[in-house]
Amino acid sequence: MNVGLRKFLVSSASIISCSVFASQYDYIYPNQGPSFSNYGTVGLLQNPSARFHPAGTIGFNWIDNDPYQRGSIIAYPFDWFEASYQYTDVNNALYSNVPAFSGKQTYKDKSFDAKIRLLNESRLVPAIAVGARDLGGTGIFSSEFFVLSKRVRNIDLTAGMGWGTLSGGADITNPFSYLSKSFEERTGADADSQGGDFNTGSFFSGRSALFAGAEIFLPNFRGS
Repeated sequence: MNVGLRKFLVSSASIISCSVFASQYDYIYPNQGPSFSNYGTVGLLQNPSARFHPAGTIGFNWIDNDPYQRGSIIAYPFDWFEASYQYTDVNNALYSNVPAFSGKQTYKDKSFDAKIRLLNESRLVPAIAVGARDLGGTGIFSSEFFVLSKRVRNIDLTAGMGWGTLSGGADITNPFSYLSKSFEERTGADADSQGGDFNTGSFFSGRSALFAGAEIFLPNFRGS
């Protein structure tokens, strides 16, 4: 066998081996994209994660989680920036504080969420992101968070610290209160507000809480 033919056969065998390996991996874990949370953004159930979809992605999400029905539009102008608009029907509250005016109409809330990636994931370092919910709404769903996510084989681990609705009534001292006393108290939500203003005065204020979760990608299963 001449040298040229031997090199051709070795190269062809290498290409075939690589393609077989890639197709097997895709078959074992066919869906490895991040899941959507109950808030319409990427996350785990009620909590956010540090995951993002590719730049140019746009999605629509609908959640029926009594007493909330929430429709969301989520967009990624960059692979490090997530923006979403939420419209929520709160079916256990009236449209206004005047029953005669509300009739049977339930309360409606509009909000805007944003998340920014601070650090890309590497072999040893998790992805880190910071974000806020209900930025320009009434504030009844407002929260801020720092979150990190790390993939370990087929398990995506997430942990973070949250304020506002993400605090869950926890009694953990806000670490920012050591910088300024203004972070100790959080401005209450105002359901009678028309929204549209950024609630910057309450960002990262009040009590905080830790949260964690995991997403497991099942082998040979069309989903996660």
